[in-house]
Amino acid sequence: TEPDLLLPDLLLPRAGQAVDRLLRRVVAAHGLTPTSLGVLGVLVRGRPAAHRDLAAALGVAPATLTPAVDALERAGEVVRVRDAVDRRVVRVGVTGAGSARYAAAFAAVGRELRARVPQPPPGSEAAVRGYLCAVLAALDGVVPPASAD
Repeated sequence: TEPDLLLPDLLLPRAGQAVDRLLRRVVAAHGLTPTSLGVLGVLVRGRPAAHRDLAAALGVAPATLTPAVDALERAGEVVRVRDAVDRRVVRVGVTGAGSARYAAAFAAVGRELRARVPQPPPGSEAAVRGYLCAVLAALDGVVPPASAD
């Protein structure tokens, strides 16, 4: 029933689904998928990574990642390079075009979220951040940085 949808246990998943729909729509306007945006984001913030390490960072199976990396490579936004030490390992690196596309899509996601999602009431930001970080830690074993910086 409709009132059941407002139960606290269901609000968080519903909010997550709504944010996911928004994210998919915004990144699609930039010719990306959430997975390809994630790949670019990992690479922009770090250095070239082995395919399996990228998959682990994004919480997806390596086979799931392959089509996204293939599409980004065809677009000239990532390159695959054999590791100089272990030739069996192929590292994926971001190009200037990939960095630019990531920056534009990431900025668009941020603008859309700020425009559509209400901010926490003054004084409650730390509590909301703490709660969401605890959810991520409990479900993904990942603890995001304490600040948004």
